[in-house]
Amino acid sequence: MERKVTAKELRNKVSSVLREVKRGKEVFISYRGKEIAVLKPVEEKVSKDFNAVGFGMWKERQDLKDVEEWLAEKRKPRYSG
Repeated sequence: MERKVTAKELRNKVSSVLREVKRGKEVFISYRGKEIAVLKPVEEKVSKDFNAVGFGMWKERQDLKDVEEWLAEKRKPRYSG
C-alpha cells in the first residue's frame, strides 16, 4: 500500500505520515511535481544487519584503528595542555 505526499504536506503532517509508515505503508514524497524520495518501514532483518557504509572505506586504514589516539594526535598542534 502506498501514499503520495508533497514536501510541504510532509513538513506540516510529519507525525501522521510517520504513523502510516509504521503501519506498513510506503509514502512517496514529491517536490515540485517530481517524486524524489520514499519513506517505507524498515524490515527487521535490515536493522539487525545494519552495516555502517561510511566507515567501510576506512576499514583498512591503520591510523584509525584507535579513534581516541587518532584524535589526540590530530589535536596536539592546537594546544599545549
